[in-house]
Amino acid sequence: MKRTLLSFSLFLSVCVVSAQITLNQVDDFQDGTTQNWQIGSAGGSSGPINVADAGPAGLGDNCLQYTSNGIPDAVASRMIFYTQNQQWSEDFISEGVDQISMDVKVETNDLNLRIAMQGSGTRICTTNAINVPANGIWTNITFPIAPSDFTVVNGSSDESTVLANVMTLRILSNSVPEWLGEEIDAIIQVDNITAQSSLSTPRFDNQDTEFRISPNPSKDKLNIVLPSDDEMRLEVFDVLGKRVYSGLISQLSRPIDISNWRSGVYLVRVSNDKTTQSKRFIKQ
Repeated sequence: MKRTLLSFSLFLSVCVVSAQITLNQVDDFQDGTTQNWQIGSAGGSSGPINVADAGPAGLGDNCLQYTSNGIPDAVASRMIFYTQNQQWSEDFISEGVDQISMDVKVETNDLNLRIAMQGSGTRICTTNAINVPANGIWTNITFPIAPSDFTVVNGSSDESTVLANVMTLRILSNSVPEWLGEEIDAIIQVDNITAQSSLSTPRFDNQDTEFRISPNPSKDKLNIVLPSDDEMRLEVFDVLGKRVYSGLISQLSRPIDISNWRSGVYLVRVSNDKTTQSKRFIKQ
């Protein structure tokens, strides 16, 4: 009996550890699920769904999609979805996570996006919203989530205490810091939700004109980081010189799904009328 209880305790410990926040973790929805993002048990089939071939990288890139209907007091009336006691829980501060980035696309109505968290009996929400227009264009946004970036909306603990013991993380739209999302008719698609540290985020100055590949090597994503938002042509070649990818990019950061590529070394080239740059990339 003691041996059984010990095994069960160890199993629980492993489960708890695997659910904690880790720096650079990414929800990319390539597994075909919502990766624990939901709107609650009452939402049922009205909750977020996984959509294939709809992410910012196009064909082969899955994303999360949620539609709020704006009907007062109806199921899915509010623009809000969350994850609870899963991969976005526990101690953000000790892990060095002080910002969350994601790719978003909005349709029907503009959204004022915020991050909200609950922990230690207190709820907090980012003080400043990020306005995303309903233009149907993928945009990369970053939420700073240091204690000073939040407003306490309910409870007696301070922001630092909540960030050290997060139980629930929400993505919502509201014109003011709140725990609930606004009732609005809107469609949002989200991809590549990433836990980041501002200390490791690439920063560009006038001297930095080279593109970067992050991470390198990688198994699933080839992320191209440009020094500016000027349009560039992206081409990728295998070791035999065969071009395996070609496209235009104009965002500072552009993820490309490479999960179906063969492992090996590739040459990544970005170019425009003024410059051509090449770097080696390793697909694990």
